[in-house]
Amino acid sequence: MWGAIFSVGMMAGMIRPADAKEGAMSTLTFMGKTYDLASHNETNNHPMWEFTTGSEPIDRWTTLFTLIDRPEAHTREDLDRLSQGVMEFYKTQGGQVLLAKTLQNSSGVPFNYMVAAFEQPNLHMFEVNFVKMVLGPKNAYTAIYGVRVTDPNDYAAKTKRFLDVHSTEIGHALGEAALPDLSTLPRHEF
Repeated sequence: MWGAIFSVGMMAGMIRPADAKEGAMSTLTFMGKTYDLASHNETNNHPMWEFTTGSEPIDRWTTLFTLIDRPEAHTREDLDRLSQGVMEFYKTQGGQVLLAKTLQNSSGVPFNYMVAAFEQPNLHMFEVNFVKMVLGPKNAYTAIYGVRVTDPNDYAAKTKRFLDVHSTEIGHALGEAALPDLSTLPRHEF
């Protein structure tokens, strides 16, 4: 029940290197927004890169794009185990899994897709993660588009409206997006 792919081109879900001259990708574009590399770490042998819009610091983002290299997953069965593990981890962290299924992009490439929401009542906020897990040329990758929806009066209703209006668009963009070659990303931690 899972999968993902990203395509370079002029489409809503485009993810592309923006600084190819230096050989290391430090920005990407998704759904018309440019995201700058804000952090990188190698926790648990899973290299992870987090991108925020230029005006948002990593600790106060409203949208976040995360790429995670998953070198332990090489087969469809591995990808399904990875996806199941991500879903279980989200649940143990208080996440509500709103959707989990295997989809295909327009080229017929399958990927596992999940939408999970994390309620943070003290901040009057839901964090909603749109997650794509896919096999790449070497191993699996995870791409997460995170959105924080806040409202001091009724953040739950605002989140529901956000999902009603934007979840199909985000899911389609993430499904059609082509993952960049993760070897082009910086490997120093910050």
